[in-house]
Parts: sequence; structure tokens; C-alpha cells
Amino acid sequence: MALLKPNIFHALVAASFIAGIGSPALSQEEASLPADSPPLSAADRAYVPPATVEPNLPALPPTPVLTDEGYPDCREDFQKIAAPFDKAEDTNRCTVLLDQYYAEVLTPFRQRMIDHQNEISGIYTSKVAGKMEYSAKSRDDFYKAMMQEHAASDPDGANLADYRTLEARYQQDRAYLQDRFCFNTGCGGYPVPEYVAADEESESGTKEGKVKSAKKSKGPQKCKKAKKRGGLLGGLLGGVAGNAAGLGKIGTLISSAAGAVLVSEIACQLTEEEQKEAVAATVEVTEKEEVGATATWKSPTRAGVSGSSTVTALNTEPNGRKCLNITDVAIIDGQETRVSKQMCRGQGEEGYTILA
Repeated sequence: MALLKPNIFHALVAASFIAGIGSPALSQEEASLPADSPPLSAADRAYVPPATVEPNLPALPPTPVLTDEGYPDCREDFQKIAAPFDKAEDTNRCTVLLDQYYAEVLTPFRQRMIDHQNEISGIYTSKVAGKMEYSAKSRDDFYKAMMQEHAASDPDGANLADYRTLEARYQQDRAYLQDRFCFNTGCGGYPVPEYVAADEESESGTKEGKVKSAKKSKGPQKCKKAKKRGGLLGGLLGGVAGNAAGLGKIGTLISSAAGAVLVSEIACQLTEEEQKEAVAATVEVTEKEEVGATATWKSPTRAGVSGSSTVTALNTEPNGRKCLNITDVAIIDGQETRVSKQMCRGQGEEGYTILA
């Protein structure tokens, strides 16, 4: 048998090997090329397309912050005053300042927090949700962060902790001032201060006695018998006003501290007809249930007597109860008397009653 030459032998071995294992598999790039295209070079086969860089997620806006800066620190100022009526006048002054703080600071802050929740929700909806330039993980992470901030901004959330503290302080200070007003005027079950009795005795006494008692207080002397005359308003609230105005259990007003404020400071200066007008103004603003709502009234019999009721604050509590802060003003012959009161309506109740 003749031996094959080395070159021919090697060629046959190579052909047999290729036939046994087949041709090398084409790359994806080569397989997608037309049949008559030239083969890819080694550099082309090694090319890897660059990864797409994910853009930065939008930043959440800063959380609104509330501090106690500007809170009226006046609840004990009346202690520096001697005369009871002057003390009562100062408690009214402080109450007005507290109501202004509630209307101008606390209520707007609560609205700012609601706006903050709406803003962060809008950022997710318009800039992140469904945007394929972000990975699914990035979108999920942003959603979780947004929802966490949203929950913290709810009325019972961490972001409103300072708000709840200041609101509780406001409610406590206001109730305290109402109580101290009654203590110094003889309303709400407190005895009439001694100087009132002294004034009554001076009416039948000497001129010197009258002057002496007048110096003891700068309060409205015509209201020294407020407790007796206040019964007129009690009958009015329990009858005509309650039926005509839809205030529900309005007859209970007279028994509360804030109701007594109205009796002592304003009602005692008005005739029964004027009291009806003043009550109607309060009813009108409670029906509107909005900050800034104002109703005015005029005396049907006296040209120099008029007044108004204005809602200075509105607060809805988590349990559904709504409370209105109302400032009443009465002008008697050019002299203004201004008092504040808080009226609340529980969820499901027919009308507002003054908070004791």
C-alpha cells in the first residue's frame, strides 16, 4: 500500500474533523446579516452597545415646618391687673390675639400641609409613574418614599406633631381665659365680684361713694347687673333664635362659659329686640361655615347701636366635629365692645353650640 504524502494526510484529517463537528455557529450579528454580506471582523464581534444611563429621580419638596414663634404669650397678663372688670377686659384682649394666631398661622399651616401632600402626589403621577426612562425598582422606591411622606403629613402624622401641640395649647389657653373672664364678672356659676355689690350700694349712697366705686373698675358700669339681665338672652336663645335659626340645642348656650361672655359683655347692653338681631348675626355666620364670613346688625329702635359677628377660624377635627371661632362686636353710642367665642358642631348634630 502506497503511503500518502504528509501534506495530503493533514488536509484529509482537517476535512474529517470539520465534517465531524460542523461549521462554527454564526453570531447573532452574523445571522441577521444578508447572505451576501461580508463576514464580521473580530472587532465587530467584540462590540458591546453602551448601557443607557438612568436620569435622576425628581426631588420631593421640603416639608412645611411650624414653630411656636409668634404664639401670643398673654394668658397670665390679667394677673397684673387689680380691678375684676379690667382683668376681664384683658382676658378678652388675649383671647382675640389667640384667635388671630389660630386664623393667621395654624389654619394656613394645615392648608400648606394639604397642598404639600397634593404636590408630592402630583410629582409622582406626572414625572415618575409610567416613565420608562426609570427602572421599575426606581419607580417603586420613589412611590414608597412619596407615600411615606404623604402619610406623615396626615393630621395624625409626624409632620403635624408641632401643629397638634400648638393647637392643644391654643384650646387650653382659650378655655382658661374664658373661665377667668367668668371668675372676674360673675358668670358661669361664679359669684358676682364684691366691687359690683359695692357699686349697687353706691347708687343710693353719697356722691363720694359713687366716685370711689367708679375708680375701682374701668369696665362698663351699665353691665354691673349683667347676671340678672342675662336671663333675657337665655329665654331668647331657648325660644325664638333656636327655632328660627336652626342652631339645634342653642338653649344650652347660656350655661356655657362662652355663652356667658356674650351675656355679660354684649347682651347686658342691648334691649331684647337688639339681642335678637345680635343672635341672628351669629346664626348667619355659622350657617356659612367659612373664615371671614361676617354678618352685621343694627338696632331697630336706637340709632347709635349696631354690631357684627365674624368667623375668624374654622377647624375640622379627625372625629368629624367642626368648630368656629367667632368674634362679636357691639357698638353702643360710639363705644365698642368686642368678645370672642368658639362654637362647635359634632358630626351628625343639627347645629352649633358654644364650647364650654
